[in-house]
Order: sequence, then C-alpha cells, then structure tokens
Amino acid sequence: MKNNIYLSILLIFSIFFSTIIWNSISINFGNTQILGEYFENKHHALNDPLRYFFFIFFPTFVYLLFKFFYEKKIYNLDNIKLENLQNIKIDKILFLLNLVIIFFLFLQFFSIEFPTNKIDIFHEGQKLSASFKSLNEKNLWSGSYITTGIINEILGVKFMWKILENQSIGSMRYLQLLYIFIFKLSLVFLIYLITKKTFLTQKFKLIFYLALTFITPFLIDYDVGSADPFSYRDLPIILCLIFFFKNLNNKNNINFSLIIIGLLGVLSFFWSIDRAINVNFLIIFICFFLLLKNANKSIITILISVIIFWLISYLYLENEFKFFINNTISVLKNQNYIHGIIHPQPFSDMPNSSRATKSLLFIILSLLISLSFLFSKESRFNNELKVILITLSFVSFCSYLYALGRSDGGHIKQTTGILILFFSIFVFFNLLKILEKFLIKDFFKISPSFVIILLLMIIHIPNLKVNIKNIYDYPSRFNKFIALEDKNYLTDDQNYLVENTKPFLSNYDCVQLFTNDAALPYLFKKSNCSKYYFIYSLGSVENQNDLIRNMSNTKLIVYSGQTDNWGIPPQKKLTIVNNYINLQFSETKKILDWELRFR
Repeated sequence: MKNNIYLSILLIFSIFFSTIIWNSISINFGNTQILGEYFENKHHALNDPLRYFFFIFFPTFVYLLFKFFYEKKIYNLDNIKLENLQNIKIDKILFLLNLVIIFFLFLQFFSIEFPTNKIDIFHEGQKLSASFKSLNEKNLWSGSYITTGIINEILGVKFMWKILENQSIGSMRYLQLLYIFIFKLSLVFLIYLITKKTFLTQKFKLIFYLALTFITPFLIDYDVGSADPFSYRDLPIILCLIFFFKNLNNKNNINFSLIIIGLLGVLSFFWSIDRAINVNFLIIFICFFLLLKNANKSIITILISVIIFWLISYLYLENEFKFFINNTISVLKNQNYIHGIIHPQPFSDMPNSSRATKSLLFIILSLLISLSFLFSKESRFNNELKVILITLSFVSFCSYLYALGRSDGGHIKQTTGILILFFSIFVFFNLLKILEKFLIKDFFKISPSFVIILLLMIIHIPNLKVNIKNIYDYPSRFNKFIALEDKNYLTDDQNYLVENTKPFLSNYDCVQLFTNDAALPYLFKKSNCSKYYFIYSLGSVENQNDLIRNMSNTKLIVYSGQTDNWGIPPQKKLTIVNNYINLQFSETKKILDWELRFR
C-alpha cells in the first residue's frame, strides 16, 4: 500500500514536470517555405512528436526506475510466455453467439438510410475527381497526387463504379457504407478472438463477449461525415491484430496468418499512408514478440512475405511504382506543414486541450498496466490475454500519431478507438473475475448469467437500429440510391455553376483547379489538367513548380470557389503558382462564388 502511494506521487510529479517543459521541447524551424499554422508560428513538424514521446515516456521511465531500484523487482518475460499454453477448444455457444451478433450487424446494414445529403465538395471531391480522371486516363499516382492512399482515393470508387455500372455520387457513398460495415464485422470478430483467449467460465465468457460487442461496434457509425473513435481507415490495423491474435498459440510453424500480416504491411500503404505507418510499427512489434518466443521461422515468414509482396507490387505497377514512391515521400515530408495544427499543451486552456489531455493520460495508464504484467504473474490474467493487452496499448500509443499532424478535436477523437477497446477489456475482465471469485456456488444453479445474457441481447437490438421495412425494401432503395442523379446532391449554387459552364466547357480538354472545391472536375465531367487536383494538399516550392510545368497546355482554371476559406486560401498559400496564373491567364469570368480564368 505504501509503495503504491509513493509510486502515485512520483507519477503525478512526472506528468506535472512533462507538462511544464512541453513548450520547451522545440527544434529550430529552419527554412521551410510551406505556408500554414506551423510556418506562422515557426513550429517544426517534429516538435509535436518529440513532445508526445517525452510526455508519455517520462512517467513510464519513472515507473520502471521505481520498480527496479526501490522495489528491487526484475522484469520477467516468463510472465507472458505462451509456449506451454494448450490450444483453446472451440466454444460452440460462444461461436453461435458470435454468429447471432454478425447476423444482427447484417440486419443493421440492410436497415440503414442511404445518405442523400448535399455533397461535401471538399472531402468527397477528393475521391470523385481522382477516380473520374483515373477511369478516363487509366493512370494512378502519375495522374493524381494522392494524400491518403490509392485504394481510398481512386481504386475503391473505380471498382464500385464499374461493378455497379453507374458513375454516381451515390455509388461512391455506398462504398463508404460498405467499408464501415466490413470494419464492424472485423471488429466483432476481433472481440470474438479475444474472448476465446480468456479463462473465464463459459457463462461469464458470454457476458464478457456481449459487453464488449455492446460498446465497441458502436464506436463507428454509418454517418460518414462524423468523427468517431474509430475510422474505417483503421481496417488494416484491426485485420493485423486479428491475424496476430489468431497466431498466438502457433508453435513456430509457417501458416497463412503470418503471410497475411506481411501482405498487410505492403497493402496498407496503398490503403492509407498514415495507417500504414501504424501497421508496420505493429509488424515490428509482432516480430519482436516472436523473437522472444524464439519463433525464428515465423519472423522469416513475415519478412519474406513483405519482400515478395513489395516485389509483386513493383513488377505489377511498373512505371507507376516510381510515382508511388515519390508521392509517398512527398506526403510524409510536407503534409504536416501544409495542414498541421499545433498540438495543445496538456492541462492548458488551448483549444481541444481537455480532449487531448484525457487521451494522453489514458495512453500512459494503458502502458503502465501493460508493463505491470512483466513484474507480476497476475493470476487473474492468463498469458495470452496479457499479450493482447500489451499489444493493444502499443497500438494505442502509435495511433495517437495521427493526431500529431492535425490536432483538432475530430482527429484526436479518431485515435481513441483502440484505447477504448483496451480499457473495456481490462475493466470488464476484472469485474467478471471478481464476480467469478466471490459469488457462491448456489448462484450458478439458477443460471442468472443467462438472464443477463438475454437482457444484453435485448439491449443490443435497439442500438443496432434494425428496420424490417427498410430491409424488405432494400433492393429498390439501393437501385434508386445509386441511380440518383448528381444534381440532387448539389446546392442550388453548385447546380447553377454546372449548368452555366456547360456551353463552353466542351471547347476544353481539361480544367485545372486552383480552389479547394475538389469535386468540380467530376461535376464538370472534365479531367484535371495536372495531377494536383486536390489543391489543399499542395504547398512546397517543389510541388508548386511541378504544377506550373504541368500547366503549359492548360487553357481554363477555376481560380477561386466556395471552400477557399478552408485554411489559408490557395491564392495566398501558393504564391508561386498564383503569380504564374496572374501573368498567363488574363481573361476572367465570374459565376456566383466561382472565378474562372482563361488563357
């Protein structure tokens, strides 16, 4: 008890100290010319990661020093050793319950109302215009500067348009709903795997599973525009966790799970660059864990798998692979300077500081809980569950890196999904172990746990929002949704713009954007003249000069639009390009909020 009090005081002091010196951790800004919040405040892109690492690791370091030098404890990897664990038998009731939850997820998916709200000309335009150009010109990175991932921005939408034989906004939105549905299924299966690894009695195991599925699948909903604790872009991370946890009892054998982990390390870069970094950190963690198990064959399998899939990508993509490498390096190098928001100091009155502080403290707590497993056998937790919790705490730590590039409330919230899953597992498992230990034997004769299970199932149903009429009408609703004309998604002003540009757009092969209204090339049914269609992601001198080189044959530019107040307007941020346009494009036409320039 006394030791815990001393440790708590030390940890509070260490967090206080980390907070005090937060702003003192700073690198010289240098000569970066990309205009944005970082430039205005002379804030180096590495400042926030360094501050984050110190804030998290200093209390963790204090914890380890206390354990080593005060309590004289030595970490013991045997506390998480898995070699002697037997393969867990299939729990038929748990398996059936999992099928029931999945069945209800299907019902929920077929019950959803299709989103017919007005277009987000900025975010949705990012996918629509790039996909339209790629479909017409058969290009990938060579045709569009990709800021998230080629699957997310181009390939997914192209595939959906082709398979549905309908090039529409509705088809694009349906793909988003499908991504979320697949993510929910994957998350439920991950919970099922984790539940199988617990050593609770069967009745409590079922309650544990239902309690987790009551919370985690609802951390993401079908409102694509909302900021949820999970994003469907986290799908590769969830899949990587599934195949790792599934492989925990593997006795150094080469199997399908390890090959898929290697594939995810490569495929994630085509899905979403920021998530790919997290996935590959997780793969390094997995290899380190396998090294502790002396599972050298498993490590070699993963590494060979990664190499083979990179080689396949190189051979299949041919010249596009070079553009992919250059595009990825450019994004990693420049994007934080382009759209970065400085991370708030913890416990301050800066915007979003409260949300950030809570996330940081819970990340520290999750890491301390994980480290505690190395110093104690902790009989309540079996070794597999310890490894699962350690892995989830590591992923939670890595996931917060997303928020260090753009530290607004929505992006901070989207890093908390795995963290919530970690504490849900930890809290529910401890509560059920306490009940399991202290309830008298007669309690189980009347099987009240099955009553609890039934109640939890009943609670699940309204949360899933199952609508029988919508399910019955799904085919007709679906066909109507994907066939709905694009004009129904546009505002009156946007429809007016499209209609009033039709008479002269036929005289131009392409249109170049210099506005953040990224959907306009798609709406005009004209490809962007250069690969820089998403002007918001442009900022470096190198990319500005590259855009100018690609504008030599451009005749028409949409110079300004409705969303140019999203950050610094392009006319102020991209001064090199703006000067070129003012010199080369003298003829002007104004249509409501849009200004068109002609050469």
